[in-house]
Amino acid sequence: MGEASIPSGYGPESELVSGPDPVWLQLAAVLIARIERGDYRVHSPIPSLAQLEQEFGVARGTIRKTTALLAERGYVRIVNGKGVYVLPSE
Repeated sequence: MGEASIPSGYGPESELVSGPDPVWLQLAAVLIARIERGDYRVHSPIPSLAQLEQEFGVARGTIRKTTALLAERGYVRIVNGKGVYVLPSE
């Protein structure tokens, strides 16, 4: 997963579409844009899996794959049973 590249051209309000970029990477780009814009504050959780599932209409497995990538890239920290929290940017 580490080689996955975050596609450009997606902003905080972008909708996920079927196209050349995998949906989980589109979601990653949207969530990163929201983190960088300050929609999700540092040390605060991003929306729950259920909330993201409802907003974007994607499966929980897709969201888990996306949040795992964001954790690997240092954007968030996953706390089992608690949520996914935004990390300070380095």
